[in-house]
Amino acid sequence: MSSAAGVGEWLSCPYASALLPRLDGELRRAVETEDVQLRAMVAQAVSGGKRLRPALLFVAASFGQASDRDLLQAAAALELMHAASLYHDDVMDRAALRRHAASANLRWGNSFATLAGTFILARATALLSGLGGVANRSAAVAAVALSTGQLHELDHAYDADLPQARRIDILRRKTATLFELPCRLGAELGGNDAARTAALASFGRDLGLAFQLADDALDLIGDPEQTGKAVGTDIRQGIYSIPVLRALRRRDAAARELRELLMRLRLDDHGIARAVALVRASGTIDEVLGVARASGRRAIGRLAPLPPGPARHSLKALAKYAVARTH
Repeated sequence: MSSAAGVGEWLSCPYASALLPRLDGELRRAVETEDVQLRAMVAQAVSGGKRLRPALLFVAASFGQASDRDLLQAAAALELMHAASLYHDDVMDRAALRRHAASANLRWGNSFATLAGTFILARATALLSGLGGVANRSAAVAAVALSTGQLHELDHAYDADLPQARRIDILRRKTATLFELPCRLGAELGGNDAARTAALASFGRDLGLAFQLADDALDLIGDPEQTGKAVGTDIRQGIYSIPVLRALRRRDAAARELRELLMRLRLDDHGIARAVALVRASGTIDEVLGVARASGRRAIGRLAPLPPGPARHSLKALAKYAVARTH
C-alpha cells in the first residue's frame, strides 16, 4: 500500500499530498538494522497503514513554512511511535490480527514483539532528537500521556463498573494524544504562532476522540473485511467501550444479562455474539455515535483562527470522515 493510501477520502492539500509518497523510504531507512530477525519483525510496522498522522503533520505545517527534511523526519518518528504503541497494545490485548495480517505477537511471541516495539520506539526517539527542544518536549509529553493511557486501560481490563468519565480520560490519553501530537508538532515546525498552534492541537484532540468513539462503534457493528478484526474483539479482550458501559447502566433485564455474560471467566464465540447483540439492541451505539459527531463538530470549530484554503478544507473533511466511516 502506498503512503497516500487511505487519505484520498479527505486530503486535498497539495503540499501534504506531495510529501506523503516520500515517507516510505524515510521509514525504511529509520528502522534499518543488521539483525535479520529484528529486521523481519519491524518490517510489518513500516508497511501499509493509512499514514493519517504524517498527513496531519504535513497539513498542520502547511499553515506556516517548514523544511521538507524536518517534516519527513518528524513524520517518520510519529508513524514509528504509533507502530510501537500498536505492537505493545497487541501484546497486552493478546490480539491475533493487525491490518488484516497476523499480529507481531502471534507470529513471534510476546517477548519478541515487545522487544520489536521498544526498538521501533527507540528509533522514533532518535529521529525526534534531531528536531530541537520544542519538538522533543511535545513528543515527550505525548509519550507520557500515551503510556499512562495504556496502563490505565490495562488496569481496568474486564471492569464492568468502569465510570464513563474514566474511560473517556483513557481515550484522550491513549488515542487522542497521537492525533494532537502531529497537529501540534506540524504547527511548531512550520513556525506558526501560539494561537494557530493551540487551535491545531485542540483540533487534533477533539478529532482523536471522534475517531476512537467511531472505532468503538465499528467494533460492534463494523464489517470485519473493512475493520480487519472480528466483531466484538474489544469485549473479548476485556476492553469495555462507552457503548458497552452505557448498556450495562440500563436498568433492565438485557443489562443484567449482559453483566452476567461479562462476569464469566471466559466467553466463547456464542457468548461474544450474544453480548454484541445486547449492546446493539440497547441503543447505546447510536448514542455514542452522537457523541462522536459532537466531538467532530467541536474539532471543526477549532479551525476558526486558521486561514481558508486546501489545508483547512482537508482538516474539516477529515473531521467529518472520522464518523462517516460508520455508515
